[in-house]
Amino acid sequence: MITDWTVLIDSLIEERDAIVERVRNALRVEHSANRALRSEALHSQMARDVVRILSASREGGGESSGDDVADLAAAGEAWARQGVPVDEMLRAWQIGVEIVVGYVRQVGRRRGVEDADLLEFVQSALAWSDIAVVSAAKGHRSAEIARAIAEEERRTAFVRGVLFGTVPSSDLRITAEAHGIDPTGDYVAVRARLGDGVEQRKLEQAMGFHDSSQRRRGLCAVVDGAIAGFLSEPPAKIGDGLVGVGAPRPLKYVAESYRQATRALMTLQACGLRGAHDLESLGLRAAVAMDSDVSDIIRARYLDPLSGDSARELIATLRAYLACDMHVERTATRLFVHQNTVRYRIARFEELTGANLRETRVVVEVWWALALSEMSL
Repeated sequence: MITDWTVLIDSLIEERDAIVERVRNALRVEHSANRALRSEALHSQMARDVVRILSASREGGGESSGDDVADLAAAGEAWARQGVPVDEMLRAWQIGVEIVVGYVRQVGRRRGVEDADLLEFVQSALAWSDIAVVSAAKGHRSAEIARAIAEEERRTAFVRGVLFGTVPSSDLRITAEAHGIDPTGDYVAVRARLGDGVEQRKLEQAMGFHDSSQRRRGLCAVVDGAIAGFLSEPPAKIGDGLVGVGAPRPLKYVAESYRQATRALMTLQACGLRGAHDLESLGLRAAVAMDSDVSDIIRARYLDPLSGDSARELIATLRAYLACDMHVERTATRLFVHQNTVRYRIARFEELTGANLRETRVVVEVWWALALSEMSL
């Protein structure tokens, strides 16, 4: 019987083209959107795998050599590179095994093979198939990870190129379209830092990235420790995150917007603010935060002469005084003190600093000093 069994399996191996065609026909029905079975390369791989199933059955078990495992992993990688999802690949395996088993049963019974021998074949084929599926799935997963890493690297390189203005104009349109970006639109650059308890993915979603319900609004990547990118619309509510936003610019000029976004973020950090802000909303505070030379002069002129508890008292009074358009009465009401107390504190400040708050230039410099006193610079 063993000789007959070997002859039977050998004859089936010779008929592998007919078996593969049955598998292909079954897959066409299963995956009607992929009637070509993805590619002839996958067709050839399926043929070799069917032969392996029959050969393993002839050898009497589910053992597989190291070369077999490597080849099966490579087959899984091939499916992944063709864009075939892993569940579709596993279903194709299942269909292939079902076709092989059914074909062998049909031929075996026609040739008088005992049911016990057919059962042995089925058990051997299924055992080998389990090994094949695991090996192919590992290869598929490995290829998916490699592809995801490569895609991430390409996306990051493109984002950095747009933000720093290093993408050649001749390549910009094609590369943008390859990433699902409209090359003719205007975009605002963003640069963001995570607040306490804020997850990166959630902040990116809040800004408008990862929106799969419509055409991609923009791209982002981690650049120098921050989330950086560009969007077709400014972000709205973003919770506790810190997001600097640039002005709208065509894609090839987004580097200008990114410079503004970086400056806005630095101002947010200095002022202890939260949310999404552009330079327009931050106003002169951006100049205070970024112009260290002028700030050093202003600090020495108006803040250094103040000291101790009286310094905090004088600064609080001046801040209220300017907020009340330099009206003593309104300032006193806001601070819950007597009007003469306000007048005394203002006079004391002028005495310590030599300032004259009746001069417009001095008022502007004092405002700068007060803004500086609120920042962590």
